[in-house]
Amino acid sequence: MTRRLVPLAILGVAAAYLWAATRVPLDPWSAGEAVNARTLPLACGALLALFAAGMSLRGVPFMAGPGRYGPLAAIVACIVAFIAAIPFAGLWPALGLFLCAALAVLGERRLTVLLGASIATPALGWVLVEVLLGVYIHPGSLWS
Repeated sequence: MTRRLVPLAILGVAAAYLWAATRVPLDPWSAGEAVNARTLPLACGALLALFAAGMSLRGVPFMAGPGRYGPLAAIVACIVAFIAAIPFAGLWPALGLFLCAALAVLGERRLTVLLGASIATPALGWVLVEVLLGVYIHPGSLWS
């Protein structure tokens, strides 16, 4: 049962997030559009719920011992570097670098997965946020 507690807690967070995303107020002119202010939060919440449900079905192995804090510290360092890189590189390149570094820290060694996730996720985010929603995000001081 303990192998399923964390995924079930994440599933609860996803359910609360989805509930909050449905309560995002919409302007009258954007309420009828297919892509609006609720689209990205609903998509992220649904993916989180889907992944958490899958993890809760198969269980997550519990790691005991002092070696479990090294990857945690490395992920925290990746997050801090991501936050520091956003003003310089911009959101989308910084997100790609963060994903590549975080996946490598978590043990992913296949180059296709590292590059695929690091390129596809920021590209999809860029299309969804900047192209479909029309939200301007500063490209960073490196590019401007």
